[in-house]
Amino acid sequence: MPPKPKSPVKGKKPKQTKAEKERQKKEEAERKLREEEEARLKAEQEEKEHQEKERLENEERSRIEAEEKEQHTAEVTELGNILHGNATALQNVLEERRSKAKWDRYMLCNGTPDPTVPGEINTYINLWKEDKDRNHIDYVLDESKLTLLLIEEVEEHIKSLTDEELLDPNNKFLQDTVTDLESLISHKLDEASLQLLKKASDLADTETGNLQIVHSSPQITLMMWGNLTKNPRFKAFEFEGEKQGFELPKHFALSDVAVRMIKTKYDHYSHHCKTYQLKKKKAPPIVEVKEEEKIEDDLKEGAPDTEENTEGLEENENINKEENNEVNEEENKEKESATPAPEATPQEEEEPKVDQEGDAVEEEKKEDEEEDEDEYDDDEEEDEDVVILRAYQVLGGVMTFEILDLPPQPKTVKNWIMTQVASDELKFVQYPSNSDSKLNGTLSGTLPMGQTLDPKAMAGAEMLGAPPIGVTLRLPDDVLYSEEPQVAYWCPEGKHWRLDGSIDIKYDEENNMLSFKTIKSGPFACIQDRHINMPFQSWELQPLGLNHAKLTIIAAIIEAEIEIKGEVCCFRQTPDTDPKPQLEFLQNKWMSPQKLIEAMFNVGINLFPEPDSKKYVSVQEKDFENEVATYRQMALTASYFTYSYSKWNTDVGRDRIILQGCENLSKTPPADDQWSVLMISSHRAMKLRITEDDQDFSEDFAEGTQFHADLYHMVCDLSTDAGRERMRQSDFMFVNAVSQWLEATRLLTYA
Repeated sequence: MPPKPKSPVKGKKPKQTKAEKERQKKEEAERKLREEEEARLKAEQEEKEHQEKERLENEERSRIEAEEKEQHTAEVTELGNILHGNATALQNVLEERRSKAKWDRYMLCNGTPDPTVPGEINTYINLWKEDKDRNHIDYVLDESKLTLLLIEEVEEHIKSLTDEELLDPNNKFLQDTVTDLESLISHKLDEASLQLLKKASDLADTETGNLQIVHSSPQITLMMWGNLTKNPRFKAFEFEGEKQGFELPKHFALSDVAVRMIKTKYDHYSHHCKTYQLKKKKAPPIVEVKEEEKIEDDLKEGAPDTEENTEGLEENENINKEENNEVNEEENKEKESATPAPEATPQEEEEPKVDQEGDAVEEEKKEDEEEDEDEYDDDEEEDEDVVILRAYQVLGGVMTFEILDLPPQPKTVKNWIMTQVASDELKFVQYPSNSDSKLNGTLSGTLPMGQTLDPKAMAGAEMLGAPPIGVTLRLPDDVLYSEEPQVAYWCPEGKHWRLDGSIDIKYDEENNMLSFKTIKSGPFACIQDRHINMPFQSWELQPLGLNHAKLTIIAAIIEAEIEIKGEVCCFRQTPDTDPKPQLEFLQNKWMSPQKLIEAMFNVGINLFPEPDSKKYVSVQEKDFENEVATYRQMALTASYFTYSYSKWNTDVGRDRIILQGCENLSKTPPADDQWSVLMISSHRAMKLRITEDDQDFSEDFAEGTQFHADLYHMVCDLSTDAGRERMRQSDFMFVNAVSQWLEATRLLTYA
């Protein structure tokens, strides 16, 4: 048998020939070339598709931006036309009412003078001042009613004038008229008091033998006590029915003295204080530097090119003329700086204008914010006992306590009545006397407010012979004191209220009584923190129907409801809080927004920040123009759209405003899931995706919504046809009333 062929070894490939290897390399190279070509073609195709996609996206973005810009312009124009139309209609109504009021005042034939006419009011003042025959207290109090009405009329006239009209020389006498009328009332009260004191023995009380009388009118209550019996055991006296009293030191019991207490519901002192009105800073004078002097200075400094420096100076001077505000700020900062910066050359001043041209708007905005912060004068007093009326307010009127000299009384001898000729002027007893200057230093300003008098200090005062006088006051029942009131007295020399001079102050909240000891005489008043109710906790503006809405403010202490119907409004306490009896008289009284704001302020409900209130309240300030614009747009939609406080508003800074809102055509409050979170900036408004209950803030806008130029158009987009129809029917007087309340309370900043 032939031998079997050997089988190949398992796992061992047959050896390739050289031709096969060349062919395999060639195929591999061709495959790589083919793959590279395919990858290149695919990359080119993808790049073309990407470029085409980018082109389409850019075109779509440009189209959307163009449409958004066109929509933004249209919305801004439409809103401007609406606001302008309302403002014009409102101005026409106000002008018509002013003309009618002026005509009615002219046709008034009741003998009262027109306080805005210098001739008439001067005649009235002079005739009453020179009238010596009618100084009886009842006549003086009755005539004072008219004088107070004239003061109120002048003040209302001043409020109605614009800044330009106030600068008119024909109107400058108005403030002097108010001062003259106030002085006239004080003068006639002094004359009436003197007449009473001269007849004290005839008017003496049958039981005590002393003069003790009370005469009152709705605005003024005069109480007088005269020491006719000189009882050495006399200590104190209280006017029956008035709950006002005093306690005199022992040596007055044997003196010819009288005590006069005048309680007034008005305050004719505070407006004389320099911290009463908000004052704007005066712009520093612009120092013009002659061009020749500046060139000489540059030459001395070694400027390389005189012609170039001259051109730079001319350009810099033009810039300074166009931007005086920026120059003034820079000058102020240089003056306040501890190390003055070196003067920049004209070339250096030119460079920032060129290099930072892209940031011009942002720089201007920052400068405007700095101007706003330093716009008002800082009226802080060095003396801590002086009351700053920007931070405090006088509540409950003024109580004047004075010690008077009791004139000699008529004496009857047989059939003759002999009267010693006395002065025709009311004499005030100075207490303590000039010799008691040591006592002034002992008791004035030594004890903190509210502390009880130290027995050692009392003993020292007794040794000096002039212990303090005790005064007891019943506070008005129609004024709300949200904290224990502080006692201040009027300092005529400095024309301000002071906190020193009163000790052992005790406040009985249950009986509404206040007592203290003092070595001062004159006007006293109770003061309270002006911003005690700020910042607010929350707020809500809810529609109740066409031209009908309710504004609820939960402040730090009080909860208030303001119902707005048409152009009038009324105040109510919220039903879920304990009613305060001091506010009963103010509730459900319909009046204009300005009148109600003034009435609430006077009773101690101050929900109305001033431009400088941010110095006394910690708040997240908002851009003022954006804030006011938001209030006016909220007022436009207040007949059908509910707005409310949002916790996110304090987290987004100055440039953005966040609040909650939802359509509400019924009088019932909206459900929690109906609210939307809305964000408004100076150029855009949108609905956010987040809710009030979320943990983290996000600016992502809600799906299915779009951007708008302002709050008004965003609200229209979120509303139904019925809501938009109600908005179109809203009266401009109602819109103005709501806007006044929102701008007065500034809820978006102080909540």
